[in-house]
Amino acid sequence: MELTNINAQLKANQYLQETLAQLKKDFLMIGINFDIEKPVSDYKSLFAHTEKLVYAIHEQYLKLLYNLLYRIDLSEEIVQEKMKTSTLSFTEMLAELIVKRELYKVVLRKNIS
Repeated sequence: MELTNINAQLKANQYLQETLAQLKKDFLMIGINFDIEKPVSDYKSLFAHTEKLVYAIHEQYLKLLYNLLYRIDLSEEIVQEKMKTSTLSFTEMLAELIVKRELYKVVLRKNIS
């Protein structure tokens, strides 16, 4: 599935709850509770919450951040490429990549089953 398809699903808020569940699961696997105020109505609020957590992890527990990226299968090469072109801060850019990767996993699972 291409990134353009993921972007379209972001705009339509498709798979929002499944993406939230995937984020909770993967953050919990590294020992971080992904507590977000409910109801989550759009991806923008999901990005904002993820960015806050990524910022906190980046500032205090860098090793956990690497574990999270490994856990969700987000390669260093992808992060470095995005850093070259992004106008966002590092943690905003990383949060965007994390949420999009989690959405991608959800969409793949839906299309395969």
